[in-house]
Amino acid sequence: MATDMVRMVSTKINQLTVLVLGVVTTSVFAQTTPGTITNLGGGIPAGSAPQTNQTIGAPASETNETGTLTRAWSIKPRIGLTETLTDNAALNRAQGNKEGDLITQLTPGIRIEGQSARLKAYLDYALNAQMYAKSDHSRTQNNLNSFATLEAVDNWVFIDANARIAQQSISAFGAQSPGTTTVNANSTETRTFGLTPSLRGQLGGMVDYSLRYNRSTTRSDASRVANIDVSEWAGQVKGSTPFSNLQWSGDASTQSVDYSTGRQTDASRLNARLTYAITPQFRIVGSGGWEQNNYASIDQQDRTTHGYGFDWNPTERTQLSAFKERRFFGDGHNINISHRFPQSSIQFSDTRDVSVLPNQFASQGYGSLYSVIAAQYAGLPEPARTAAIQSFFLTRPTLDPNAQVTSSFLASRATIQRRQQLALVLLGARNSITLLLNRNLSQSTLAAAATTDDFSRASEIRQEGFIINYSHQVSSLSTLNALLSRQESTGIGSNSLRTKTNQYQLNLATKLGAKTTGSVSIRHTQSDGTISFKENALIGTVTYTY
Repeated sequence: MATDMVRMVSTKINQLTVLVLGVVTTSVFAQTTPGTITNLGGGIPAGSAPQTNQTIGAPASETNETGTLTRAWSIKPRIGLTETLTDNAALNRAQGNKEGDLITQLTPGIRIEGQSARLKAYLDYALNAQMYAKSDHSRTQNNLNSFATLEAVDNWVFIDANARIAQQSISAFGAQSPGTTTVNANSTETRTFGLTPSLRGQLGGMVDYSLRYNRSTTRSDASRVANIDVSEWAGQVKGSTPFSNLQWSGDASTQSVDYSTGRQTDASRLNARLTYAITPQFRIVGSGGWEQNNYASIDQQDRTTHGYGFDWNPTERTQLSAFKERRFFGDGHNINISHRFPQSSIQFSDTRDVSVLPNQFASQGYGSLYSVIAAQYAGLPEPARTAAIQSFFLTRPTLDPNAQVTSSFLASRATIQRRQQLALVLLGARNSITLLLNRNLSQSTLAAAATTDDFSRASEIRQEGFIINYSHQVSSLSTLNALLSRQESTGIGSNSLRTKTNQYQLNLATKLGAKTTGSVSIRHTQSDGTISFKENALIGTVTYTY
């Protein structure tokens, strides 16, 4: 035991020498990089950056209406140091053979966001360099969330791009990692990149049209998971009628998805829609169309579709929309409800549709939690709104603005997914509660496929989970956070496929300086079912933002 401790301390001294060099290097870089306050959740809040024609990286600035000099682009390097003392560093060991470790994680990162006359962009990248004192698991992890829109030709040609890199669970029934430093054979780094050029314009000043081509690719480090390539064309025309309250639109799309370990699927749709405004706040919608695909059969199958719904926006604080459509898999729907109170906000969504990518890679942008927090501060002017969002996440390090409440998993085929999400935030003078609930029901669309994903063991997979975080402001500098989360995955029709993971975490976060924050956490995680494990950890983090 004494020999192990000496070896651990010696290793740590060498690692900390490397860390100091890294901090100094980043500090020198940051002294030449201009930056301003930026949000932590991703996305670009409306109105948060004035327009300018200067380029990224330059000290872009302009004068606003009040004559005050403002900055359109924000570049914020940062560096974090985390020490994790855990009694179970590798989750895939047998329960009675778990091994503790002391893990050092150095996390340099950068956030760039802003907009000019033609370009709006957001990028958040972090590199996790992890060093283990007692084992040879040292490694690096990439985390990226980025998206941008370029107006290449005035009011006509646009280019959208997005990229995301994250650690993703391979199986819904495998061990779910309690943290980024956990060694877990059920987790793999997954990368998605997409490019979408499009045309948007008007015909005769009466009909709006758009045509876009989307190309995306998804890759992972796990050999038993399919690489996914998506190619899609989509077009739309829409306009008004002689009746001022009646509008029409027509949509057409064709999509091809290639799974490296499965088979290619092809789908096409035509859809026409009428929208009638009964009042300025309430509209009803009806649609009819046709679709063809080979999801459920090797051969193409086609059928007609029809749907109806409404949009209701009684106030600027309240939005409600619902749409139901008859599809080849039965009834699909999309329901969204949101309301903002003076000191709280709530969002609910319920959708059922075809999915060809894991949840967190299916769309670009920021996470659902960030959306709720941003909506809560929607009434604040800039830069107060951005500062409030930043402060919320800085004082609650237990909450990840981009995190999925229920972790998705990697599938090698198209699926039918019903997703239900509820997000609630209650803000008080010194106390706040954040609640996230999620329920997913995934069903394979394929009649047969030679793949080895979770659907080869269960035809339907149900995932349920919640996260609740209580935050108490101890002083003007410190915040105490308590987090409870639970996730359960069940294979329908198979009692042997079930995994339930509970996590409890207590955290004290404080401001150590003008640009430095620190936090100390204790964490307990327990998983039962197909994979069982227990883990306890003590975590300390210091982050400096330049």
